[in-house]
Amino acid sequence: MTPESARALSTLALDTRRRADSGRPDTPAPVSGSHVTVVVKPEVMTARYAAGMLAEAIGALGRQEVAVLRCAVTPAADFAARGDLFLHYPRLHRVAADGAAALTSYARDSLDALRQRTHTPDVLAAYEAMAHGDLSPGALEERCRAAGIHKLGSGSYASVTEVNDRPVTVLNGFLPALSEGYRAPGSLVGLLECHSERPVAELRDHVLGELHPLRSHPDSLRGTLGAAAREHGIALSEGRNAVHLSAGHLEGMFQNWRYFSAKDGDSLGGTSLGRSLADAGVHLGAVAALATDPDLTDGRGRTLAPHGATENLDRDEVVHLVGQWVTIEKELAV
Repeated sequence: MTPESARALSTLALDTRRRADSGRPDTPAPVSGSHVTVVVKPEVMTARYAAGMLAEAIGALGRQEVAVLRCAVTPAADFAARGDLFLHYPRLHRVAADGAAALTSYARDSLDALRQRTHTPDVLAAYEAMAHGDLSPGALEERCRAAGIHKLGSGSYASVTEVNDRPVTVLNGFLPALSEGYRAPGSLVGLLECHSERPVAELRDHVLGELHPLRSHPDSLRGTLGAAAREHGIALSEGRNAVHLSAGHLEGMFQNWRYFSAKDGDSLGGTSLGRSLADAGVHLGAVAALATDPDLTDGRGRTLAPHGATENLDRDEVVHLVGQWVTIEKELAV
């Protein structure tokens, strides 16, 4: 993929109001290195600037030794309406809706420690907090970010703030506003299937950049798009941070499968990590059950999030862990 071809796809998606796709790459991603998805988000993919922003992202990736194998551009509203946004952030959404019941054992321990430290026993999920406090998504996010956001675990965050003039701990209070951003009229989402021989942890640290684009290194993805956004008068923040890059090999496999391979009719075995898992004798049908980031047991009676537990690990470590989980789940089912 080149910046010029990405521009053409953006223009086509805007004209047709439908997904535009560069198509199956000539050769599949190698069974080595890192195979991830990059998502260019609607806050920078506005109708006016989408083509240029997507081209900037592809240029920045190329300069960081990341090859873009395939590109698709889709209306942001369709991305949300078809369930892609929920499946992209499954645990973020569950915690925002179900609260503490959706936390893993490890995240619940972190929540309990935060509540004891701040003397704030009451906990509300994001959507409960909106309903109880008659808050808009934007007002809730502003309140939570002003109070500070504490990471409890994968996809699980807490803010100690006030709702109806009483102190509460709000879980994933930024999520409703994030979701609302995908409903902006005319905005698009850019989807990039990427491969690099650089470790995934290095891609997260150096290629993606810091959470806030305006504080990120100029050569990083977020730094590059942050600079372009500033030129166009587009406001970015920690919540609206322009771009996502898969947090690990497992998440990257499911995202690349969902956005690309599945649309070609391919199974998980058509992905880079899927081939590695199959070569290791791991049953891919059982692996598919991990796509929605369900709670898994660690074998000691505690639960963990598979997507979070594989963040930043190298390929061999992920293959080993996933093989262990599939075996444990099979034994528990007997």
